[in-house]
Amino acid sequence: MKKGFIRRCWSLAAALCLLQLGGAGAETGVVHDEDGGVWDYDMGIYTDAEGNQYEITDDSGAPVSSSSSEAGTRQNADGSITIITGEQDSVVQNADGSITVDSETIQVLPKEEESKPLTYEEWQARIDAIADKNGRVTETFYRKSQNEMIPVTVIYVGLARSMVHLNGAEQLVDTCDLIWSTEAPEDKVLAVINAPKNGQAKMRAKTSTKAMVLDTCRTNRVVRVLKVGKSWAFVDHNGIRGYIQTASLTFFANERTAYETGYISVKGKTPKGETVFIRSAPKNGSRHLEEYPVKTPVTIFSAEGDWLEIDVEGWHCYILAKYVSLNGDPVSQPDSDEDLDH
Repeated sequence: MKKGFIRRCWSLAAALCLLQLGGAGAETGVVHDEDGGVWDYDMGIYTDAEGNQYEITDDSGAPVSSSSSEAGTRQNADGSITIITGEQDSVVQNADGSITVDSETIQVLPKEEESKPLTYEEWQARIDAIADKNGRVTETFYRKSQNEMIPVTVIYVGLARSMVHLNGAEQLVDTCDLIWSTEAPEDKVLAVINAPKNGQAKMRAKTSTKAMVLDTCRTNRVVRVLKVGKSWAFVDHNGIRGYIQTASLTFFANERTAYETGYISVKGKTPKGETVFIRSAPKNGSRHLEEYPVKTPVTIFSAEGDWLEIDVEGWHCYILAKYVSLNGDPVSQPDSDEDLDH
């Protein structure tokens, strides 16, 4: 009996798996085969002996109710793809989720999952998985004293201060006291992403604009530099390492820097629920990078009119001076709430 083709349903597997069981026919009812499988032509579902379910198709990949004899591939409405093969072909499920036919001329990547918000733990696990998959870890040490170096996990890097896991807790430390292996010149071991036009720079697996994109680094983010070439630099951004075009970077030395510390505030106070924007440049209308709640610590480098040049959680950026308190006092008194998010 010719029963048709079957296709694994997306709801039961992330990748397409097609098996050929013969030609197609507009059958109806329920048929049990010699392998212990059940063909339910009314539902269009085949259930094998192990309980796996597949969609029944004809030899064009269409549902059994609309027969066609044309072989090849078919794009389905749900984004999956049905492969129609000859009797001599077999289908191989690869480790990366793709599928290869004997002829090696057809590959189908798994359907992408719908994007959804990630929890911090899920996000961190994804970042760790990418770093582990590429075998790329920038081992980092904290110089506690001249003769004592402590291995640490970096949370984020700033030009002056960085957050690390140290002694079982997250701590802000001077970046100049962090040591990591790098081939970059001393004046180019730190960099800030400089992409004012489109707001981001692509990190790639190789030194080519056609290479796979590993990460998207937003403008004004601080990265660690591991190697510098004429056109490309090899950098570490939040534990992911890859190549960014040198033209998209502004370089800095990792040296002791004069700075002051403060925190985000509103009119010198920290009312619950208030957040303030940071910007890419010291001017109204410049790019909003992120917004942070009051009490968020900032590292202050300089003042430019009404603006402060700061580091905050891995950004090197700008904030209106009236939204920062230093030693308990506002740097300047506010007269408007332009960058507040109410």
